[in-house]
Amino acid sequence: MYTNPRSSASAYAKVGRETGALPAAQAAASASPQTAPAQPNPGAYLPVGNAANAYAKVGLETGVVAATPHQLIVMLYEGAELALKMAIRHMNEGDVAKKSSAISKASTIISDGLRAALDLQQGGEIAQRLDALYDYMNQRLQLAHLKNQTDPVEEVLGLLQELHGAWNQIGTAPTAPLAA
Repeated sequence: MYTNPRSSASAYAKVGRETGALPAAQAAASASPQTAPAQPNPGAYLPVGNAANAYAKVGLETGVVAATPHQLIVMLYEGAELALKMAIRHMNEGDVAKKSSAISKASTIISDGLRAALDLQQGGEIAQRLDALYDYMNQRLQLAHLKNQTDPVEEVLGLLQELHGAWNQIGTAPTAPLAA
């Protein structure tokens, strides 16, 4: 299944870059020295209304840095579920642009996060079945996007919630001690 810690971490990082949720440390590291301002900009502080968002972003970035590969997968499930809930909301409100963005974000998390983190070599049949299921989910999301239907989105949301629940149980299951 997700047996390679490096692939789950790099899949999470890739999704973060593509969805604009790149941790500040990575963004700072990727910035060239020529583009960094020489002096701090006193006007660059966030308005009070954005303070909560900035605080939440720092919390998320800290969580990502300290997360285990298992926790990163849980975070991917949570992100995809949230994006699908937002897509349903935007569909019901008739906001096509936001619906499109939310479905695209969920699809990216599924394909470039969850699916990319699978280790098909070591994961065996379970990994192959999950790979096929993630492919099916993305096909359903494409249909939902084209036909502006909430039913396929709700179906994918239900599937993700089942997998998320199972993944949470795996993380809380006691591990057997190693034989000496």
